[in-house]
Amino acid sequence: MKIYDKEMYQKEQWIKSTLLVVGVFIVGFIVGYFVHSFEKQETINALEQNVYEMQQELLVTE
Repeated sequence: MKIYDKEMYQKEQWIKSTLLVVGVFIVGFIVGYFVHSFEKQETINALEQNVYEMQQELLVTE
């Protein structure tokens, strides 16, 4: 015989919903962090390339 407790069922559903929201937030945060790091590294690489090109121009003109 299965006993149905409406209050316990509602608490269980609330806990599941809360864990789902927290889980989605954590996954989104981690993905956003890695994407941000990747984009920052691309910017650094582009700036380093510009510095290298300008240094080469200075060496050629001297």
